Amino acid sequence: MSWSPSSRQPHRLLYPVLLIAVVLAAYYPAMLGGFHTIDDPGIVSFYSNSPSLSHVLLPSRGYYYRPLIEFSFWLDNLLWGMEPRVMHLENILLHMANVVLVFLCSRRVSSQFAPSSPLVSLFASLLFALHPLNVEAVGWVAGRTDPLLALFVLSCCYFLLKWLDESNWRHAAWAFVLFICAVLTKETALAFLPVAVLLILKWPLSPRSLSYRQRLTISCTGMASGLLFLAVALFLRGRATAAAQLLAPGDAGVLRLIRECAVAFGFYLKKLLLPLPLNFALTDVSPAYGVVGAIGGLLLLYALLKRRELAPLFLSAAALMAMPAIFVALRDISWTPYAERYMYLPTAFLSLAAACLLFARQQKVLSGLAPFLVLLLSWQGVITLKRNILWQDKLLFYQDAAAKSPAFGSIYNELGVLMLQNNRRDEAVEAFAKADRLNKRPSMTLPIRANVMRGMLAKGDCAGARTYFFRLFGMKKDAPAEFLEILQAADAKRAASLAADEKALAFRDLIDTYLVLYQKTTDPFWLYQGGKTARALKSYPEAAGFFQKAYAEAPAGSHYRLAAGKQASSLVNMK
Repeated sequence: MSWSPSSRQPHRLLYPVLLIAVVLAAYYPAMLGGFHTIDDPGIVSFYSNSPSLSHVLLPSRGYYYRPLIEFSFWLDNLLWGMEPRVMHLENILLHMANVVLVFLCSRRVSSQFAPSSPLVSLFASLLFALHPLNVEAVGWVAGRTDPLLALFVLSCCYFLLKWLDESNWRHAAWAFVLFICAVLTKETALAFLPVAVLLILKWPLSPRSLSYRQRLTISCTGMASGLLFLAVALFLRGRATAAAQLLAPGDAGVLRLIRECAVAFGFYLKKLLLPLPLNFALTDVSPAYGVVGAIGGLLLLYALLKRRELAPLFLSAAALMAMPAIFVALRDISWTPYAERYMYLPTAFLSLAAACLLFARQQKVLSGLAPFLVLLLSWQGVITLKRNILWQDKLLFYQDAAAKSPAFGSIYNELGVLMLQNNRRDEAVEAFAKADRLNKRPSMTLPIRANVMRGMLAKGDCAGARTYFFRLFGMKKDAPAEFLEILQAADAKRAASLAADEKALAFRDLIDTYLVLYQKTTDPFWLYQGGKTARALKSYPEAAGFFQKAYAEAPAGSHYRLAAGKQASSLVNMK
């Protein structure tokens, strides 16, 4: 095939099929990745309990209101029981669809260049398909939010471009509906509003298009209507979205805020162009990126204001779609302040900007650039495939993250969990201790320290686990249920090796722990455990009381309910 347009064109499905094949070849290892220890277990646990559809779709008191992504997980449970391979395949299919959408948007852009080769659109789509930054969003079940968001944003962009060229109201209606779907998927879709305004103001007029004023009036009316609808719906239910939290005023001074924005923008600009090293645990970045961000921002603004070319327009779109990631870095509200998955949509618009550059110069330089472009795509493909393979091995994956972010305590906590799962107890205890020492996040303090106790318990150091518990909490009632559960497991194991008198005291202490657990969790299982322990102490009336209450409160079908009833009946007349 030639880079130059010819009268003989291949079948129109050839390029989409080729794109799908490339995505499948690069991402098939993700299907074997299973669930990761961060975010995935919470998703599986929540949706495996089959929440009602109204609970999923209507605003709740949670931090986010993302009904469409939640609905996708709800369907995962309904249709295939949260099967990880199928859920990974869904992510890959979403990425395939987005790659094809980039191709379609690029072909729409090509109408502004004559003549134009479809191979340029193919290259732009492959640039997006194989960009190494996208592995995190596609290969992680919890990362699905970004590909699903991109599906709606890119579809909206495609219909918006069609409307700008043809002024067909149906295209405008589709763009409006898809934008609403994008916002209901992830609140960061609001960043597409300034992108849409730029497209409306900068997209060249055609004989069939409306004037700039007509475009702007209709678009602003539609966007305002959509935003008003969402605002009213949320206000009536007394809820707030994460977008409001992101946009809330902070304590930092103006100069500091500008500097931090420049650092974050410079870092992401570098990652878009030079993605290596890839790292799941991005925490601190060099302040020197502020210079990169300031220079890049000024150059982009100059090109956008001074030139009528489309490449600066789509580069600006990429920068605007990266703005939510910059807000996250400033607020530090995510697991890490920086994340590669946040660049999923910016890489799509970056690919469209690359297509514009090549369309404008294809007659002169495209043939000479072909070998370089092939090498670039090959390099990206190898890196992406290797990264997907690394995501399969969770232990190696977290070791890689720890090597690249050695001062990030939370990553050692994840390493410790995996070490315990692989019966590498000594290494797990060491990893948890390191996590506790390096941790700077208050929200992770208790989870890490609970794992420190679990590590001690796994090594058989039950006395050490008990001592550690009372060093953290003066009294049992001050401890969260998670710690009490570890304490009771340690004490039950420890009691087995004690002499009779000491064992009786340990059992009495265990009963006290079960009662505190029951008070905190209202779970009658702990009453059942108290009954078993009281029976071992031969305190039969006390045991009967525990069993009777456990039987009365236990959920129908619980594994211990029938046993509690039988024990209560057999012990009721014993003294």
